[in-house]
Amino acid sequence: MPETRSTADRSGEQGRPLFDGPDRRLAVYRNQPFLEWTGRVLFACGRMPEFTPTPEQTRLLEHVAGHHARVLAGPGTGKSASLVALVDKLLRGPEPPRVKLLTFTRAATAELGLKVSDHPLLATERPSTIHSFAISVLLQNPGAGGFPEPLRMADDWENRNVVLPTLRDRSGIPIKRLDLLLREMAANWESLQESQDPRITPQERGRFLGVWNEHRRIFGYAMLSELPNALRKALGEHPDLRGLDYDLLVVDEYQDLNACDLEVLRRVAERGSAVVGAGDDDQSIYSFRKAAPEGIRRFLNDYPASDDYSLSISMRCGRRILEWANHVIAGDPDRPQGRAFVRPQEGSPEGDVALLAFPGHVAEARGVAALVKALVEREGLSPSEILILLRTDHNGIFSSPIKDELAAVGIPFTDADIVEKLLGESNNRRFLEQLRLLVHREDSLAWASLLCLANGIGTAFLSYVYEKARPATTPFGHMLLELYRDGFPGAPAGPARRAKAVIAETLGWIDGHELPDEPPEHGWGDWIATAAGGGAAISEDFSTLLRDVDAVVETAELGRYLSQIQPLGEDIARATSQGVRIMTMMGSKGLTVRASILVGVEDGLVPRPGADLGEERRILYVAMTRAKEFLYLTWARRRYGPQARAGQATLRNRHSSPFLDNGPVQTQDGNDYIESRW
Repeated sequence: MPETRSTADRSGEQGRPLFDGPDRRLAVYRNQPFLEWTGRVLFACGRMPEFTPTPEQTRLLEHVAGHHARVLAGPGTGKSASLVALVDKLLRGPEPPRVKLLTFTRAATAELGLKVSDHPLLATERPSTIHSFAISVLLQNPGAGGFPEPLRMADDWENRNVVLPTLRDRSGIPIKRLDLLLREMAANWESLQESQDPRITPQERGRFLGVWNEHRRIFGYAMLSELPNALRKALGEHPDLRGLDYDLLVVDEYQDLNACDLEVLRRVAERGSAVVGAGDDDQSIYSFRKAAPEGIRRFLNDYPASDDYSLSISMRCGRRILEWANHVIAGDPDRPQGRAFVRPQEGSPEGDVALLAFPGHVAEARGVAALVKALVEREGLSPSEILILLRTDHNGIFSSPIKDELAAVGIPFTDADIVEKLLGESNNRRFLEQLRLLVHREDSLAWASLLCLANGIGTAFLSYVYEKARPATTPFGHMLLELYRDGFPGAPAGPARRAKAVIAETLGWIDGHELPDEPPEHGWGDWIATAAGGGAAISEDFSTLLRDVDAVVETAELGRYLSQIQPLGEDIARATSQGVRIMTMMGSKGLTVRASILVGVEDGLVPRPGADLGEERRILYVAMTRAKEFLYLTWARRRYGPQARAGQATLRNRHSSPFLDNGPVQTQDGNDYIESRW
């Protein structure tokens, strides 16, 4: 494992891996791909050439403070750089407004954050996601959110190993049904509409809601999806909320906001803030959280007398890539008439494009590996400059054959699950939960997690504590410590003895450590891995991940830092690697690479059966517009085994996606193309 260094040593590093492991490894590098992710136009930091606006961007920069505005900006048109330039201009004016930068995705937040990090008037107001903004306001107004306090959200491991099993045991509802019920509840928050899944009976729904309200109070957690709705309700009920005194909200990725998010912005605007919403309805792909392109399309109605700007010159994609992608998105019958298409800037490369058919999925995987090998060896691309994108990949059914073929030709690739694996390692997990208890000694999820990690305790002991806590809805952590002091009366002897040992050891660790009065100079990750003794308790790879999260985390509080390790770590892993990145088409949003290979682009997979055709087109459009120079789409005439059952289940006579019909690129034999092209 290479030497690790603190965040203070980051500038100028090239090619230092964050993770290193055997064979199929993820090696995330602090190099150019990382800089492209966190800020492709870093003029505000003085790290890249000064921003030179196009005529369209110049018009946006003349926007007057205090006016609402919509910015329709296609892929690669310099949207984020233009927004930062606008804010910079306004802040240098005679009456600088107080500005808040908001976005939906963490990756976009990191990009904006790096662009404004050296700005003297913006450095203290870092960009936030909508969810982080909701958390910030609600924490400044205790009791306004209506959820258990202190605010605590379960990460994936805690949800899988503590929340869902204990909720199942208490309710008697199987976990698959609980997932269904939780999704229905989240959809109601996000859409602001009461919709009921017909698969759920009224009796089951009623029981779930009753048990869930009790359960979340005892374990003390909130759900991420409920936070914007909690802020929306607080805005309606409390006219004196603190933390909202902004003159201007600049909202990036506006097309990703759902009805609840949009209502939050409208209610903040009613208190005197102007709103600048920037995004692209052609890239609205989050219907699973009730986002829809109509949100940005109706902006001018939601905010009358708004200014309207368009950015349509792509500084990313080659001409043929845009021509092909525009053909796909033009087929959306709901796309507004007259909506401009993105066009390449003068002097852009032509772009190399191909639609390649293979006889079967094995040949397709082998062909994809051959394409990657040719791009690396013949075209001089780094593996990190190549994306392999899949519409779906449940249980790795599409990625696994491709990984096998890449390994056979010696091409490195990412392990998409590396962060989840690190967070699931027992030593790493145990230390994370101890840190949670260092922040809040009675953290219920942390105590329950430590009991789950210990051998010989089991869910029956958790149920024993839970039932003791129920009569007065006492938090699990508080009740556990009370029962510990009383010797766990009535508990099974073996589990109680083991629980006493876990609690005694943990309390001893907490008493032997102290949180610093101020956030550490080099970040919480560095502090955890060094000053708190983390190096001995957690893996080296995990220590390095913690330090890397320091670079993009949005908070100075340890509790919130711990909550962001998984999402930010996954963003970093998704966006940066020394190897080829393999991910879903939806996961590629926000990335820029030299080459993209879209696999399985055939009817039955793109679009998926029963899916919204408009969104399926937009997902394909997003995936196609990641590449600067090389764009290849592949499909197989036949699929067997698990792949045959994905999407539209059929074994034979497949054909390319109807979204590509009559387009500028026609199908050709994949093997013949690779042999003749290189």
